[in-house]
Amino acid sequence: MKYDALLFRQLNDTKSPLRDFKIKIETKCLVLSPYPGCETIGMGGLIAQYPKNFEVLSLTNGSSLIKNVSRIEATNIKREQFHQVMKLARVRGYKIFDINSGELKNEYKKFSKIDISEADFIFIPNPLCCDSDTVALVEHFRKILKTNEYKKTLQIYFWEDKTTLSNINYCANITNITSVKKEMLEKYYPNNERLISAVMGLNKFRALEVNADYAECFCCLCAKDFLNFPLFQN
Repeated sequence: MKYDALLFRQLNDTKSPLRDFKIKIETKCLVLSPYPGCETIGMGGLIAQYPKNFEVLSLTNGSSLIKNVSRIEATNIKREQFHQVMKLARVRGYKIFDINSGELKNEYKKFSKIDISEADFIFIPNPLCCDSDTVALVEHFRKILKTNEYKKTLQIYFWEDKTTLSNINYCANITNITSVKKEMLEKYYPNNERLISAVMGLNKFRALEVNADYAECFCCLCAKDFLNFPLFQN
């Protein structure tokens, strides 16, 4: 059986009724993004809705994300965009790692130093995304779950990026924060109205799941179920 078919079957086996996403004042949320911008595409509305609960880490610097400029210039641009977006969202904490695009797979030592011990919720991209840095992020994350300390009640959430989720069990109503998410996207992608329109279109489509105009959806698993999933192989 192919990997994606097996993962789909396991996701379907863990399917539960769709729930509204609510975060308590004391909930600590950690976002692990493979590149600057991915976190905003998938869950910028939720981050902006509960900024004091969130710490956002971009694991690579986006050095290959802008065409027709040098990697150094692209890195500087994406770094500045990341800082601007995080300040706009008013998150509790944020950091962008000095790891070039496509090289996260070689940087487990840096990744392993991420403190996950206090997190109640950890957010990562859809594991079915075939982007090399997303694959590396998922594999590294699995390793630190096996070696590092974390809460027994830890919940892991997948967000939708370029690859949508085949199964969702949590939905966040972002209707009242939609304009902020769009502004965040515009800072990352100032000349890409097509992408922004597509992201907001997905959020509008997902809102059909709940009584809302715009929504972001997630697949949530406990750490045990996540560790039991087959993952990408190099």
